[in-house]
Amino acid sequence: FLMPILRSEVARLEITPDDILLVDRMGKRYVQASRKELKGILPKKADFAHLEKMLFDASKPGAKNYLTGKDLGIPSLEKGKIVLSDFSDKEITLKPPQLSSRYVKVEWTELLEMLMKL
Repeated sequence: FLMPILRSEVARLEITPDDILLVDRMGKRYVQASRKELKGILPKKADFAHLEKMLFDASKPGAKNYLTGKDLGIPSLEKGKIVLSDFSDKEITLKPPQLSSRYVKVEWTELLEMLMKL
């Protein structure tokens, strides 16, 4: 997630089939949890297969290049938009994220509360 004015990363969300990592770049905090731990918290449409399909569909030429809160199953963020850009057909290598010791692991409730204030 970038801050439009400064083009600085304020948060990072990494999703795998089994885990979710949410990093608060500004506050140097992070949450790493399994999908099983977050099952009752995540919207039903937040499963990996659904997100993967939405991203793949958005990557096609001329396709809708944004997701709304409604698309993600979050009615309270219905007017919010996540704009998807910079798709590439080049091969990539995914590496597990590594955070420096400056980052502090916190409970998901603390980080979620802070991000909702952004």
